[in-house]
Amino acid sequence: MKELFDKLIGNGWLTKEEAQNFYDNPDIIECMEKSTSPVKSNIFNALNLVPLNSFKVLILGKDPYPNPKDAQGLAFSSMDKSTPDSLKNIFKSLDKTYGSNLFEKADNDLTSWAKQGVLLLNTGLTYQKIDSDGMDKKEKLSAQNKTQNRHMKIWRPFIKLIIKKILSIKDRPTVYMLWGNDAHNIVFSEIKNKDFKSHLHERGAFIIPDTQTMILQCAHPSPLSVNRGGDFLEMAPEYFKDCDEHLKTDRINWTKL
Repeated sequence: MKELFDKLIGNGWLTKEEAQNFYDNPDIIECMEKSTSPVKSNIFNALNLVPLNSFKVLILGKDPYPNPKDAQGLAFSSMDKSTPDSLKNIFKSLDKTYGSNLFEKADNDLTSWAKQGVLLLNTGLTYQKIDSDGMDKKEKLSAQNKTQNRHMKIWRPFIKLIIKKILSIKDRPTVYMLWGNDAHNIVFSEIKNKDFKSHLHERGAFIIPDTQTMILQCAHPSPLSVNRGGDFLEMAPEYFKDCDEHLKTDRINWTKL
């Protein structure tokens, strides 16, 4: 397990001391050992594919897909041929922005985005499917939610440290696409400028003072959010354009999959 943390040292995400602290944390190790999705070797996939010095864009998800056929350690990305519903809405937004045909024909593997500097990071890195034999449907749902909430809580200090690292970048343009209140809240909790914190949950493109970091906030792309009136499909196409303009010649080719 230690070798997985060593890779993060090499990519600039952790110091040796930080890596040792997480490796010595029994709760972190337990989450990794009990992860049913993704497999252990892919838990840090997002950070392994994007070294800190290559980071351009943050897309922050929540937790891995429960189905190990989908999860590959990249938020919203899927290894399966069937497109997950949240990713369908992301593709719809991209098609509206660029006139592409991703919704109908795209590969669901977003590794090409990661290779361009897009950090597809979940706020919880592991999912543990519980043994539900003998439970009724209500008991199973309660137990599964309790288990996953524990995983999310245990990973939170690690994710907050990663966010601190990217917030420290001031020498080049970066963009944070924050989809859903959970993503808004965890990033804003690490922003030091008190005046800027007033923009929490606001729509529009905002630059953190004294940085080149653009913040773009909207609802989550999940069907549950969209069907309840969430504004992802409305705001995301505009935000992809804002991201392009901010990164200028170093922009992401979003339709390259």
